[in-house]
Amino acid sequence: MVAARKPSLLEELHLTARQLWVDGVLWLAYELPASSFDRRSTASLVFESDAMMRRIRNYPADWRQLEDEELFALSWRV
Repeated sequence: MVAARKPSLLEELHLTARQLWVDGVLWLAYELPASSFDRRSTASLVFESDAMMRRIRNYPADWRQLEDEELFALSWRV
């Protein structure tokens, strides 16, 4: 019997990500915890599609409750 493989952090984040359809493109939005190698030590909100990824550090705690348009607009913050 083969033991089940534990999903990686990224796989788990993808499973629980918020899905957004923008101009026919599927985007996933998920919160990425800070890594031990990150000098800023803060979580990030990641927006990921097949062709691109954006990451922002300043975002509202209730980002999951935002309307799709409002949430996607956050991905353009600098």
